[in-house]
Amino acid sequence: MPLTAGIAREIITPEIGGRLFGYNDHTFSDSVHDDLTVTALAIESEGTAFLLLSATVCLVKNEIADEIRGKAGAAAGIPAEHVILSATHTHSGPCTEGFSGWGSVDMAYCESIFVPKCVAAARAAMANRKPVMTGVGVTESKVGINRRQLGRDNRVTLGQNPWDIYDATMTVVALRGTDGKPLANIVHVGAHCTAAGMNHEITRDWAGVMIDRLEEESGAMTLYVNGTQGDVAPRMANGDSIGDIRHAMEVGGLAGIDAVRAYKSIRTYYDEPLALTVGDVAIPYVPPVPAEEAQALTYRQIVVRLGPVALIPFPFETVSEIGLRLRHYSPLAHTLLLSCTNGSNSYLPAQSQLCRGGYEVDCFRKFNPYPLPDDTDRLLIDRNLQLLERMI
Repeated sequence: MPLTAGIAREIITPEIGGRLFGYNDHTFSDSVHDDLTVTALAIESEGTAFLLLSATVCLVKNEIADEIRGKAGAAAGIPAEHVILSATHTHSGPCTEGFSGWGSVDMAYCESIFVPKCVAAARAAMANRKPVMTGVGVTESKVGINRRQLGRDNRVTLGQNPWDIYDATMTVVALRGTDGKPLANIVHVGAHCTAAGMNHEITRDWAGVMIDRLEEESGAMTLYVNGTQGDVAPRMANGDSIGDIRHAMEVGGLAGIDAVRAYKSIRTYYDEPLALTVGDVAIPYVPPVPAEEAQALTYRQIVVRLGPVALIPFPFETVSEIGLRLRHYSPLAHTLLLSCTNGSNSYLPAQSQLCRGGYEVDCFRKFNPYPLPDDTDRLLIDRNLQLLERMI
């Protein structure tokens, strides 16, 4: 039974005047620089299907992500746990996750635009599937730079740290019809979509420029899934982790060149069946936890294999080291960790970063109702490798 895929897109731009989510509770839009979108990719083979939704919003609250996955799955005729909802992490879109100091969730937007448009895209993608083959291209990209800027006093602030690690691998997964016509691309690389800074334009940030460029060059609709962006800023000439709309266009232009280069490096397309597995992930809270409370942060996990490519969602803003370690120990060459996916549980730093603190570490310590263990990174890597190894 051949591999089949379908793709569809809906506009999810909010009305002008709403709060832009990602920095504070008093930044509001006054214009639309480029439309926000949700793009749905449905893939099926041998009776197994999954759906990848890429939404150009910052983060998606766990409960809203669960609602979308349930309704999108029902529309596509697949289980909710076979739906992956990934946020590109633009800070220039509506509030779909609520934090203290950042503003509450814009429920009117979610109910009238975000949720129904995700469902519509899912339904259309599943309905227009056709036989496809898959190719993978990889290149080095300097779209990102480690943002844990280290001062002389050993204090970590947000900026640029040119000697600390980040994942420089950009991967393009291309699907083309058996008739040779391009159908869809997935671009994976990790960096915050904060180049536009505390602007007042609604925008997909730098990732939008990259998506548009690859679509123009390839002729195929393109999804972006953010990689290990938790400690990675867009690499901007100002030396900071945020800029303005001009910086977003500059970084996006460079990312677009990288994406096209990766795409054009693909020489072989293969026809291999889809495989996926689902299992529980549980991270125990650090004692003492009251007996009447939940004893662990638990969520249902899906791991997808498409030939030599693995897609592994993480409902965290995950740092670079974790993705690099996961790929190193993975049996598959192209193991793609998707940050900000299937919900939002704040930052996930590596254990090696905890001693120095910083913004990411502070969020990790304070976000959940009880502390998570220092080796949460190891626990998640091990569990996801176990799930992936089921399919090897």
